[in-house]
Amino acid sequence: MNMFGSADALVHLAIKSSDPYVAAAVHELATGLSKLELEAQICESRRTALLIARWEHTPASVLAALSGIHDDAVELRLDKNPGTTSGTLSHLYQDASNKGKTGLTKLIAQHHNSATEVLKNIAAKSDDAACLLALSKNPAANAKVLTCLSDRVVSDDISLAIHKNIAQNESASSDLLARIYEQSDLHTQAAIVGHLNCPAAVIARAASSEALLMMRVLAKDRRISKENLLRYANNDDAGVRAGVAANAFTPMATIRHLASDQSELVKRVVASRVDLPGEQIEGLSSDPDTWVRQRIARNTTTPLALLYRLAADEHVDVRRAVARNTETPVDLLNVLAEDGNAWVRAGVAYQHNASQRMLIKLADDKEVDVLSGVANNLNTPQSILKGLVGSSEADVRRGVILNKSASRTTLLPLLEDPYYLHRMLLVHNGNLQAQDKWGLRDDPDYQVRFSVYRWAAKICLKMPDKFLVTK
Repeated sequence: MNMFGSADALVHLAIKSSDPYVAAAVHELATGLSKLELEAQICESRRTALLIARWEHTPASVLAALSGIHDDAVELRLDKNPGTTSGTLSHLYQDASNKGKTGLTKLIAQHHNSATEVLKNIAAKSDDAACLLALSKNPAANAKVLTCLSDRVVSDDISLAIHKNIAQNESASSDLLARIYEQSDLHTQAAIVGHLNCPAAVIARAASSEALLMMRVLAKDRRISKENLLRYANNDDAGVRAGVAANAFTPMATIRHLASDQSELVKRVVASRVDLPGEQIEGLSSDPDTWVRQRIARNTTTPLALLYRLAADEHVDVRRAVARNTETPVDLLNVLAEDGNAWVRAGVAYQHNASQRMLIKLADDKEVDVLSGVANNLNTPQSILKGLVGSSEADVRRGVILNKSASRTTLLPLLEDPYYLHRMLLVHNGNLQAQDKWGLRDDPDYQVRFSVYRWAAKICLKMPDKFLVTK
């Protein structure tokens, strides 16, 4: 099988294919007339141009080219496409501003790739409430943009909504958060207090609040004082106490106290802590609440003797948790591999501690969840993986494809898998050779063809004159 030997050869093959998706895959390699020919294929029909403009896999160079055809429907899809670059978005914003297209401006305001200058322009000049609200949620809006936005004179309702969004925006500065705190309602204030940039003075002031929402937020915050943690630990609200139980800075004496809390919610949080003392682990392992026992069973610090006991628990989710615990030894996994519930056996099948002997036995299971785990497990013998390639269950075959230990000879039959997604995954599989992947270039599914040519294009971009011809 002959393969292309250079970027120019790949572009020539793409032009010859007359396939718009193949053209999109290699577009950034082309120059001059070749690029124009590829763009003509991509825009062979308006419907094709619309589909490629909205497709999340479309390369940025193609999206930039499509922005030049000045079609409102195409521009709408480009503004929504997560792959559209800041340069293309800036071009689209200029056009939208000149023509008063507020709908497109809103999409640009919320796009994560929009340039800071564009966002700042929208914050300073737009009078559209929807645009300003969209901008306030955008993590790409830096502190200066958000400050400019906050300064805008808008209706009270919109201002409150904008401040609520700013309070949840990771780019908000400590100065801005402190400034809007006084002007905000309780929900926005709670969001401000939970923000990583919230000033210590604001947190200290919020700690005097008796509002449940505020106390629930502060109870799990590492910046709260020890005195307040102890006060919250005795609060009547289970949500507040659960926050204290989750706080890494809560004194261990308080954690011991919360381990016998009346609320199942609090005990579930305590049971998840990896610094939990043995006495509390022992007590919670017999708790009547299934979720508490399940979290103890999954806790990597739970003693082996307790794991054996929990492996015999009446509830399947508790036994499954033991099977998924990364510290569960092989001997106990052998016991769980015989469990009468397939969900538990599947947990064993996915375990990185599972032995080859165990996986060989589980490969005879009839349940798809168990077989999927065997197919995914790096310890599964190659002979077993080869047998699972012929499974009628797509999940099992996909497990083999995703298994990094699956050899080339194991994977080769899957190049003809009936499910297009599996063939796409194989294009990116590091255990297959270049000629194996290149054989999918004429696949009946356009997404597979695109994947093959896109993979080849990336190789050419890395070493344009060194891609060897193979047979």
